[in-house]
Amino acid sequence: MGQDRDSTDGVGRKVTFLGRGLGLRSQSRLTLLVCPLCSQRNGDRMAAKGTCAWCAYEPAERDEEPCGPDH
Repeated sequence: MGQDRDSTDGVGRKVTFLGRGLGLRSQSRLTLLVCPLCSQRNGDRMAAKGTCAWCAYEPAERDEEPCGPDH
């Protein structure tokens, strides 16, 4: 079984959503690692779906912002 990871594995660039949460944006999809709404960490499977497993938040592309150097 897979483990929950913080690693980005070189897949995409780190993004936040209006300064909250954490995701990875690749050309084809969004991986939602930490939900900006409820602040919960997603497991690997739900993160890959781009939806929060805890509150069902679906991020809007217009809310994405690149992460600063401190993330």
